Parts: sequence; structure tokens; C-alpha cells
Amino acid sequence: MIELDLGNPATYQHGYPHELFTRLRLENPVAWSAEPAGGAFPGGPGFWVVTRHADVVTAGKRPDVFSSYAGGTFIRDSPPHLLREARKAMLNQDPPEHTTMRRIVGKAFTPRIVRDMAASMQTHARQIVESLEPDIEFDLVDRFSAEMPVLVLADLLGVPSSDRRLLYDWTNQMVGGGDPAAITNPESYSKAFVELFAYAAELTAQKRAHPSDDVWSTVVNAEVDGEHLDDEALRRFFQLLVIAGNETTRNLLTGFVLLMAQHPEQLQLLRGDPELWPTAIEEVLRYHSPVTQFRRTAVADFELGGQQIAAGDKVVLSFASANRDEDVFENSHRFDITRTENPHLAFGAGQHFCLGNAVARAEARIILPALYERFGSIEITGAPVIQRSNFINGVESLPVRVSVKEDVSA
Repeated sequence: MIELDLGNPATYQHGYPHELFTRLRLENPVAWSAEPAGGAFPGGPGFWVVTRHADVVTAGKRPDVFSSYAGGTFIRDSPPHLLREARKAMLNQDPPEHTTMRRIVGKAFTPRIVRDMAASMQTHARQIVESLEPDIEFDLVDRFSAEMPVLVLADLLGVPSSDRRLLYDWTNQMVGGGDPAAITNPESYSKAFVELFAYAAELTAQKRAHPSDDVWSTVVNAEVDGEHLDDEALRRFFQLLVIAGNETTRNLLTGFVLLMAQHPEQLQLLRGDPELWPTAIEEVLRYHSPVTQFRRTAVADFELGGQQIAAGDKVVLSFASANRDEDVFENSHRFDITRTENPHLAFGAGQHFCLGNAVARAEARIILPALYERFGSIEITGAPVIQRSNFINGVESLPVRVSVKEDVSA
């Protein structure tokens, strides 16, 4: 029997335990993990961790069995008053409430809206890349990866770009270790929620009184079957947008640079064939999954992956493991930007598939080529600082040095 501690944020501080995941997929694809005491809350009863791609997809598509509402989506059990609050967020809802809310907020992420954002994304990308000084060491996360998502978020929400650092700081405080048990500064954590919710309420009032063409105006004034989102649901969706819009794209951009530095032969392929950009970004999403896992709670007995799960059990879907499943991805541990068969789960599976996935992909497809077009060399000059989290595959800082691409036509 393999002793597991897959709820512990420290387990992921040096990267995903892929050797362990591989063994679990082969020997025990739905395995029991302990849940020892630690952090702000006592230990829990333990949980099932689902490691195979097919099983993760099955569970993701069965909210009638694997509920986001019953216990929330963090591994640790929250106190009842916090769980009641968490259930107001779309992330922690099941149908039919989740379906209704998704229909409303989905109006903010239509293909037309994403296409209309391309021009402003290109402007942001150009300004960010041009601001990077060659031959001087700097933190890629601070100067590059974090800038694009918050500028795009400001556009989406219709807030001044000068407020983008507020969005960034609130995200860092609220995400913490990705689990309430990992919160090290409860006062800062609570303060971030209070400030963000107050900001969301003020912005909502403005957009209702004076609608404009930004996404937040669309959301607060949207109506489905005669229903608007109420103020609490709007605050929670604002929170979800700020966190998801920051974390996924920021870690995608940083992960891309890291992987290209670690696999120079892949970068050489990409520089020689710009048509590979789309598949390269998808491969980074697979190989460097931005989100580690999400919890569900079984509300009925169910057999998954050959394991009998009882109603009331906690079940954790490991996207990081599923994205290396040998039964789905040929040479699954190989980083290959030419990979075309790539049904990765970086944006989730089932009803909670990320609504903002097209925005994240568009940001990456615009700013990353701009970065590599300007700079002929991007050198990693120190070890990345990895976020201590069982939820987000985050890089807090990454020192780099860049040099301007030589003009071969001169």
C-alpha cells in the first residue's frame, strides 16, 4: 500500500510528483490519501485521489454523483459558515443553480467578445515586451507574466488600468496556498476579501447606472429567463474572474518560458516554424498544468476506476496526473510542441470547464510570440520560487536575463 499525503501543499513545492502519479495510474488509479492535521484547520478523514484521465472526465461530467456544492472544491473541510459563503460562488455549485449562473456569465465570453479584445491585447503585449530591459536581470513573473493578465482583466471588467495591481495583490492574498489550511496570514486573507467585495459592489453599481461595452457591464445587466445575478453572486463571480484570470494565464506564461529554456530543441523548432505556436501553447498547458486538482464530494455510492466510493466521501480530481496519462498521450512524459492529439484537462472537465479558456489562450498566443520575436535569448539566471500550494501550480518569481534578437538583414 502506498502511503499518500496528496493534500499537503508541501508535496508540490518542488514540482508535481509525477513518478508517484505514474505508479498510481498503473496500480491504484483511485487511491486513498491521508489528510493529516496542519495549517489553520485540523486534519480530515482523508479522500480518494483520481489519477487517470478517463476517470477524471467521468467524475467531472457527473455532478449528480460528484458534487461541487456538498463540500466545496477545496480539499480541506471548511467550517459550516465558510462553506455557506463558498456555495454562493459558481465554482461551488451544481445544476440547476450552476447552469443558470453559467448561462448568464457566459454572455461575457462569447467568441465575438474575445475577438474584439485582440487589438487591446496586442497593445498591452507590445508595451510589456518593449518595457523589458535587455542584458539586465529581472523577475519574469513581476515584469512580464503578471502584467498581461491584470491588464486584460482591467479591460474585461472596465476598471482603470491603474487598479490592475489591486487585482494582482488581492489574488495573491486570497489564493495563498490554494487551501484554507495553508493560510499563513489570516488577517491579510480576510482583508483582501473585504476590499475586493467592496470594490466589486461599487463597480457593479456604476455599471448598472452607466453601462458601457465592457464585460462587467454585460454580466451585471444580463438576464436569462427573467433573472439577473444578485449582488452576492456578482461579488463571488468577480472574485472568481480576478483569481482565475490572474492565476491560470500568469502561470501559463511563466511555465512556457521555463519549459522552452529547459528544452532548447523545442524552442529551435518553434523559432523555425511559427505555425507551431498553437500546439506549443497547448502542450505547455498539458505538461505544466496550471491547476493541480479540484475536490468533489460523492453524494451517492459509485464505482470509479474499479474502486467503490461511498456517499459522503471526498474525491479529488488530479488534473496534473490526468494530463500525463499514458493511455491518452503518447510518450506522455515527453514535452513535444508538435503534439496534435492533445485532449488535456488544464481547463477542467465537464460542467466546470473554464469559461475564460479562450481569453487565456488568446493572451498567450499574442504576448509570447512578441516576447520571442524581440529577444533572441531568454536566459534563466536562478531557480524559480514555487508557490506552496495543493491547488495552483504557481511560480512566484523567476529571475531571467534577455538579449535583443540580432537583425540578420543588417
